[in-house]
Amino acid sequence: MRLRKTTTGLIVAALLIAWPGNGQALGGFVAEFTDKDEWIAAVGDFTTIDFTGFAQGTFITDQYADLGIVFTDGNDSINFSPTAFPNDAWGLDGNGDISVSFDAPQAWIGVDFPGDLQIDLFSEGRLIHTSVFIAGGIGNFGGLISSELFDAAVLIDPIGVEAEIDDLHFGVPAPGALWLLGLAALFPRRRRR
Repeated sequence: MRLRKTTTGLIVAALLIAWPGNGQALGGFVAEFTDKDEWIAAVGDFTTIDFTGFAQGTFITDQYADLGIVFTDGNDSINFSPTAFPNDAWGLDGNGDISVSFDAPQAWIGVDFPGDLQIDLFSEGRLIHTSVFIAGGIGNFGGLISSELFDAAVLIDPIGVEAEIDDLHFGVPAPGALWLLGLAALFPRRRRR
């Protein structure tokens, strides 16, 4: 299994080098990662939100709009917990699920989180992918790379406890770098619901 994830990461990294098209999805392939270093190697540039700089209990909605992302639930709040959020002790408590929308379509999303996580990706209100359940304890990572660009995501704790995230990462390939991602559709697809 480890070899397959590494191979998938290398394939996706190679695919992201030079896409001459206009960023349209080809085949709806989504690669899933639980190894953060492999995800980083595959995506290259990304934006990170670490949820520092706000007081405990602050509700997060449009504070990161300048980064092109809005937290749409209205009840996601800042939480300080060095145990749950080992990256910098600050994270986001979803008080249920955590829903985000992006100003521009994205190709990848990654999350450092405690507990369990499922990531649903949406394009224009249509569910395009549900990740395989990612389980574990403190310091987990889950990342997706999608050939079909998405404009919203919902982070869910599939066992019914509220979703919490330490850091959130997202991005899209530079113009001219997307066409190879469509070749990923030639490789076996991950489970899609």
